[in-house]
Amino acid sequence: MMSNTKMRRMFVCLAAVCLSVLFFAACGRENAKDLLQKGNAAYKAKNYETAVKHYKKAAEQGDAMAQNMLALCYDTGEGVKQDYVMAANWYRNAAEQGNASAQLNLGACYADGHGVGQDYAEAVKWYRKAADQNLAEAQFILGGCYESGEGVEQDYAQAVKWYRKAADQNLAEAQLHLGSCYLYGAGVKKDEKQAVKLFQMSANQSNAMAQLVLGNCYYNGWGVKKNNAEAVKWYRKAAEQGNELAIEALKRLGAE
Repeated sequence: MMSNTKMRRMFVCLAAVCLSVLFFAACGRENAKDLLQKGNAAYKAKNYETAVKHYKKAAEQGDAMAQNMLALCYDTGEGVKQDYVMAANWYRNAAEQGNASAQLNLGACYADGHGVGQDYAEAVKWYRKAADQNLAEAQFILGGCYESGEGVEQDYAQAVKWYRKAADQNLAEAQLHLGSCYLYGAGVKKDEKQAVKLFQMSANQSNAMAQLVLGNCYYNGWGVKKNNAEAVKWYRKAAEQGNELAIEALKRLGAE
């Protein structure tokens, strides 16, 4: 019969062997940060299959950014067969770690019913988490939810609040929508001059719809003096981006 001393020694030896195996396994494994960088480099080079390979390894180590990027690949079918359920699962893993981009993307999954049951209230929940982290795109989308009443009670004042947060970060779409709120007095006191200012900021970022609306302001004299030449200038910029309404406006003015 083996003595207690021999048994203890045997357990110590076994423990040492196990620790050695774990140590050498860890040494042979690339860390998540390096894998993420390799994945991003491959993704940028449009070598999507290689990107997925690196993202998956990093994601399995719990890296939230890699989880979000792996989810994106499943979402779009880049480098892997498109799978909305897998996309939603990986977005959730990253979102629950507080990754704002993943929270926004998971919200979109719920809004579209991709990989999960369509649930606008759940979409708003995740948009809000991302918006609270100052992600401009999430703030803009949350503002849109309040404006339309999708997933939340319609509230124009709240829409203005979130559009403003995103517009202050220079998001062109938010500037356009906040300008529309000022133009029509939705959720804020009507102010056509402030509307034009916001449309101008958005149009200067090549937002075609803002360019069209700014053209309308000059054509109709909303917040600025009527100026057909200036209207044509902005209609033409929008038309050059394929905006059909701007193209029609130019035809009406005989300025195609």
